[in-house]
Amino acid sequence: MTIINGLKEGLYQRKIKKCISHTKKRKATNLNNAKSIGLLFHASNDSDIQIVKKYRKELQRQHKKVTWLGYKNIKTLNGNEEFPCFCNKDLGLSMTPKKASVKQFINQKFDILISLHTKECLPLEYISAASSAYFRIGHYQENKVASYDFMVYGKTKSLRAYIQQMETYLKKIY
Repeated sequence: MTIINGLKEGLYQRKIKKCISHTKKRKATNLNNAKSIGLLFHASNDSDIQIVKKYRKELQRQHKKVTWLGYKNIKTLNGNEEFPCFCNKDLGLSMTPKKASVKQFINQKFDILISLHTKECLPLEYISAASSAYFRIGHYQENKVASYDFMVYGKTKSLRAYIQQMETYLKKIY
């Protein structure tokens, strides 16, 4: 690890601890009862984008208000994105988003916030940790428990399988 990466990681950890120290109202919610859902996803892979698009439409057919936000691991956006997203240019030194639209997403009080990424992604994990959502869901990672209220463990890294497994659990919550 270079000195700069170590500095960035240290700043990131301080920001996460600050998020944890601010208590926010949390409440587990059944997927069927949720009216507003936030979807966070890693938008660097076209097949994952298609899966998220399809899932968003499915939730909307169930009369859910769905707001989505993607992160592209690129230097700058090309300007013709078909969904709200941010990129590396929108991150501060601490690897946390500084873009106004991302801050608005963080402040929305979703019934459920679903992080649709199965690999480590610091900007998305920060958004989840800082979120005002009542119930935050993510893929299980041992060292990321502060970012989520409920984590789904899966041996597969398939986004489609993760969504199916997550929905199974969310429908069983009362």
